[in-house]
Amino acid sequence: ISFSPAEYSLVDAFSECEKSIKQSALSKEISVVNEIPEAMKIFADDYMLKSLLRNLLTNALKFTKRGGEITAKARGVKNRMVEISITDTGIGIPKDIIPRLFIVGEDVGSKGTEDESSTGLGLLLCKEFVEMHGGKIWVESEIGKGSTFYFTLPENN
Repeated sequence: ISFSPAEYSLVDAFSECEKSIKQSALSKEISVVNEIPEAMKIFADDYMLKSLLRNLLTNALKFTKRGGEITAKARGVKNRMVEISITDTGIGIPKDIIPRLFIVGEDVGSKGTEDESSTGLGLLLCKEFVEMHGGKIWVESEIGKGSTFYFTLPENN
């Protein structure tokens, strides 16, 4: 995969990716809230950025019960990086699975709230894409309360 970073509006990239899950979100009665600041610009590869956002949104949708909510946020952090978070009110991730989510060869796949399939391979791609940008990816989760996936990407210079 080629790596061609450029300046992007994060809110625009998120809005475009949100469209790809809109129908599924409507059918599961899940609201998607975009709290990304309008002026937030990042320096990222377009394909990788949108793959990251789509994968994390799809996962959040998969593991959130009907009537839940998914929220996207972003803020500037140290070293000219932007921290992006995708939070869901879903089923959460067991504590013993969290350290294995981003490790190749670990079996972390599970079924979504409506039997949607999941292999965990998308998260491995997310990790690779984030690291190609010099960022980090991690998750915080509580069973029955949901999960927040965080990742950092460079601010636009």
